[in-house]
Amino acid sequence: MTLVRIETETKLKKITYFIGAGASYHSLPLIKTMGNRMKAFSTYLKTQKNDPYFRVESLESFITELDELIKINEESTSIDAYAKELSNRGENLKLQRLKVILSCYLIFEQLKKPNELVFYEKENDLIELPRDLQNSLMNQLDKRYRTFWADYIDGRDTSPSPNIRVLSWNYDMQFELSYSNFKQSSLELVQNEIQVFPSELEKIDSSKFCILKLNGTAGLYKDKKTDSKLKNLFDLQKHPLDKDNLNILLEFFKENYRRTNSKPIFSFAWENDDVSNKTREIAKEIISETDVLVIIGYSFPTFNKKIDRGIFQNIDNLKKVYFQAPKEELKSLIDKLEGINPKLKDITVGIDNLDTFHIPFEY
Repeated sequence: MTLVRIETETKLKKITYFIGAGASYHSLPLIKTMGNRMKAFSTYLKTQKNDPYFRVESLESFITELDELIKINEESTSIDAYAKELSNRGENLKLQRLKVILSCYLIFEQLKKPNELVFYEKENDLIELPRDLQNSLMNQLDKRYRTFWADYIDGRDTSPSPNIRVLSWNYDMQFELSYSNFKQSSLELVQNEIQVFPSELEKIDSSKFCILKLNGTAGLYKDKKTDSKLKNLFDLQKHPLDKDNLNILLEFFKENYRRTNSKPIFSFAWENDDVSNKTREIAKEIISETDVLVIIGYSFPTFNKKIDRGIFQNIDNLKKVYFQAPKEELKSLIDKLEGINPKLKDITVGIDNLDTFHIPFEY
């Protein structure tokens, strides 16, 4: 057997994870539970109104905008649908405010909460939320992300396996936060080490481990007042939910209420900008080189279909797809693959064990 043949046979399979909201459901809400979680955030803010530390006007305008978003979430099929309406009508400033308030809410969800914090249903009678909802609000991190790093890192001083890539439709920082906890490093260092894009990192080497955020990240923004570089509003590993950090959220909202000094790097699927387009082009390259695909918690929604079809246009190298989702949803989700690329369905295997993220035997 020649050396070339040995090297070919032992070549690492290129494995790509394609991530949706279900991958973070132990920590962050799905569409069907987001309304109650946003109400809890609103009630929490209302309990702070008598605290002289906060400017009443800033707090009240934030609460008003958040309550409007809660109402929209109840009346619309989704927040994405409402955002599309704003985009179609050319209401760009209102769309900007929607992105900012949604970013602030998602940051709130991921800030570490004090152990003694109690959430209430209403401000006046202070009725406590059901215990299961309180527990989920207190859970900063979906535990499965910790296991992911344990599976793909050999030791604390080593980097993730170079044959793994992640493409995520999620706005959250669960990958970054879990890796930051594992390495005990700052967010900026973590984003560089695991090559998160977009982030403060200006470019990546997609031949190594990397994480592409297809529609940006809540808490990442471009500061137009300075050099327009991308910056993080918080380091979630260091910054807990306290008065100082809550005030930062209020100020971030205030800055963008009537103008756009700090543009959130937070986009919807139909939007096109330089950052989103670059991210999606890299995603296409990664998928074209992928041998094994693992889809977790993603429903291939209609709004994303055009982008998904583009990403999965070239799958000539793809040999196997693992689709991890609840058992009762697997068949309908796998059927959806035919509308993305007809080749996908025939090579897909369903995985209904949701305890950990699936590790392919090809790894």
